[in-house]
Amino acid sequence: MLSYKGVLQVELAHMEYLKSRLVRRWTHLERQRGAPGFVGGSGETQIESDRRTIDDRINRVRRRLLAVRRTRGLSRSARKAVPYPTVALVGYTNAGKSTLLNRLTGAEV
Repeated sequence: MLSYKGVLQVELAHMEYLKSRLVRRWTHLERQRGAPGFVGGSGETQIESDRRTIDDRINRVRRRLLAVRRTRGLSRSARKAVPYPTVALVGYTNAGKSTLLNRLTGAEV
């Protein structure tokens, strides 16, 4: 089971990994140099645009992570404010979850 926070963290790590690997990615474009004395190949602009795109995605993911942290913090504080504990009964079908709940609480579920 993946959490949204986990998905964002993996995407952020992947983007940061890709960003560090952009340096030699467009070397095939360097052969297409223009006039003599022209500094940098035509691939230079491609590397810059890729870096800018990755930076934008990294910033977007970081903002989403901050929002998730803020939301989870609010949920956590709301759970702490409740004076009684929250319990979950988990199990397979026909495992007796309803029977156990009925016996513990006196309810008829």
